[in-house]
Amino acid sequence: MTIYMKKLRKKHIKMAEQEEKVQKLYIEFHLLNQQIQQLEKQNEALNSNLMELMVTNQSLDELEDIKEKTEILVPVSTGIHAKAEIKDVKSFVVNVGANVALVKDLSSTKKIIENQIGEVRELQESLAGQLQKHTAKAALLEQEISNIASEIQK
Repeated sequence: MTIYMKKLRKKHIKMAEQEEKVQKLYIEFHLLNQQIQQLEKQNEALNSNLMELMVTNQSLDELEDIKEKTEILVPVSTGIHAKAEIKDVKSFVVNVGANVALVKDLSSTKKIIENQIGEVRELQESLAGQLQKHTAKAALLEQEISNIASEIQK
């Protein structure tokens, strides 16, 4: 075998290895992008949950100023409300999980909502960290794929 043939064979083997590496990196990149999309969906759900909790907290603040026997509209579903009369603004029936509801005063109810707001914000921070880490890794993979692809093209 001539020196030229050996160099050509060596170059061919190196190209095949690089192509295989690019394929593996691309698969990893694709999986990482799927994880990023899933984390973004979770973040949207957390944002929605946070907004709902904040509206609930504001509603509880507003209920402090409402007098008993005041007529209000109570949401039944999206865009559907029923007229109702306030009987007691000092106590609330609060679902505490596992189909258990307890009567709580306004202060305790607000504390529960504020704790939930804090928990959602902590989850958002954790999720933001994961997103940042995955996005940075995806950028590195993309750059590595690009570099190897450029070498193969030479």
